[in-house]
Amino acid sequence: MKRTVPTLLVGLSLLAACSGTGSGGSPAPDPSEGDSDTGAIDHPTGGDQAIFIIDYAGGMIPVQFQVRQTPAFVLLGDGRVIVQGVQTLEFPGPALPPLMERTLTESGIQEVLAAIGETNLFTSDQELRGAQNVVMDASDTIFTLEGAGQQVTVSIYGLGTLTPMPGQEQPQGISAAELQAHQVLQTLNDQMLNLDTWLPEGSWEAERWQPYEPEALRMYVRDVTGEPVDGGDLPEQVRTWPTDTDPAAFGEETDFGDGTRCGVIEGDEAATWFEDLSAANQLTLWTLPADAAARFSVAPRPLLPHEELICPDLNAARG
Repeated sequence: MKRTVPTLLVGLSLLAACSGTGSGGSPAPDPSEGDSDTGAIDHPTGGDQAIFIIDYAGGMIPVQFQVRQTPAFVLLGDGRVIVQGVQTLEFPGPALPPLMERTLTESGIQEVLAAIGETNLFTSDQELRGAQNVVMDASDTIFTLEGAGQQVTVSIYGLGTLTPMPGQEQPQGISAAELQAHQVLQTLNDQMLNLDTWLPEGSWEAERWQPYEPEALRMYVRDVTGEPVDGGDLPEQVRTWPTDTDPAAFGEETDFGDGTRCGVIEGDEAATWFEDLSAANQLTLWTLPADAAARFSVAPRPLLPHEELICPDLNAARG
């Protein structure tokens, strides 16, 4: 059955189903923030503004890999949806993560907002960490909603790790409300990552998903000249550094402790690198026209339209 926008307005005005362990956060959105003529809920409309994000943080993933992760789902104000594409088990995989995009109509955006509102969990900031008493070394799933004149963040630890079985007792250290929130947020997460399976006709402007081509890239560059290739018996793939930038002076040195440097490129330089990286894999090395013996590794992170053109604070990434 197709959802209606009033459902969202009611859902956003209710108290949260559970309060978690965080602070009270922002007050519940006022339904009057919506369009009084159409009943539609207000949301950002800019192509560089995010309406809804699903991201991950923490866990046992080394910080060098955490800072290169992209959100699982982003809905932008102009209706564009950017998601992670199909991940293969091949090694080495592509140098660039396979991101895909497609554009929702305004009615499609309202359907997504309705699904979020029906959870009754996005009335204030929440940090749900009860699963730490049951599961070790899991990551946080972070849902961020921008709408009805405010921003709400719901962070939940170990999403997907608590699947109650028939007759199973409730795990100790986690409330019934928070256990219910795990189920609700897992369903929401699955909905967002499978929009094609439930959105009604007329929700999409474009017929198919298309590869996302970033306008900016964050790149982690390291001088690996003389180091053994970490590819076993695989042949070494070497490409020529495609721009005039000196890789030894690229960006700023990180505190990874191995000499890695981080910098952000955009415009024509980013377009040049995107083309080159699209033909590269995770083990590709770059050499210099004037020094054939030089070897540099490049780990790219496409930047999404709503993200700042900066290298992140590694201490924040470590949590």
